[in-house]
Amino acid sequence: MPEDALYKYPHEFSGGQRQRIGVARAVATNPKLIIADEPVSALDLSVQAQVLNFMKQIQQEYGLSYLFISHDLGVVKHMCDNIAIMHRGRFVEIGTREDIYSDPRHIYTKRLLSAIPKIDVKHREEHKEYRRSVEKEFMENQKDYYDESGRVYDLKEITPTHMVGLRTGGES
Repeated sequence: MPEDALYKYPHEFSGGQRQRIGVARAVATNPKLIIADEPVSALDLSVQAQVLNFMKQIQQEYGLSYLFISHDLGVVKHMCDNIAIMHRGRFVEIGTREDIYSDPRHIYTKRLLSAIPKIDVKHREEHKEYRRSVEKEFMENQKDYYDESGRVYDLKEITPTHMVGLRTGGES
């Protein structure tokens, strides 16, 4: 920050500067873990990237871990090594970034990933068709993921790094 920042009021800082100040204040206490709940959701994309890269830099320098909470799966993919997907207040899928993005097993995870907008015009129609198929699967196969009262089934281990809420024997 420039030296004159010392004399500014909080409302005089930009959103990105406020986020950086918030991270710096948290780091000043020398924590091992920082819980970041939607830390960049109110920022435009270019500022989001700056703040996220700042957070990664701080993480490396200070050996921090983040519990990163976000609805933005692009941000999650950029920031997180391990991911837990929640639906209806319960975990539905837990795994590494590779597990979640390359081999999603729970229908809600598939639904979230299919909602990520595709910029590639060539594959836009394929993506729309994929979204339709995921929505159809969600409506037709909920019994494999949710019990009669709508609760998510307990997590089952798919691989040593990947757990999914499924009905016993109900792998997708």
